[in-house]
Amino acid sequence: MSETTGTGTGAAAIENDLATLREDVSRLADTISTLVADGAATAKGAAADAANTARDKAVSAVDDVSASIEQNPLTAVLIALGVGYVVGALGRRR
Repeated sequence: MSETTGTGTGAAAIENDLATLREDVSRLADTISTLVADGAATAKGAAADAANTARDKAVSAVDDVSASIEQNPLTAVLIALGVGYVVGALGRRR
């Protein structure tokens, strides 16, 4: 009978250990899920910041080019003609 009682106590201890392990795994899964969500939010914020920075730089470049064209319209026309000529020459060669 002492074997049955010993086995019963051992089985109960194993069941308790398994229950504790299940709780630990559940908490670990919750923690990992939270960390992944936080990482995704951080990455999303960084991507949005990078997109805003790129947009601001593009708008600034367009404004600079527009101001340059307004200040030097003849130069802008000559540059456009030169670029058009080069593109046309490259197109004829192929």
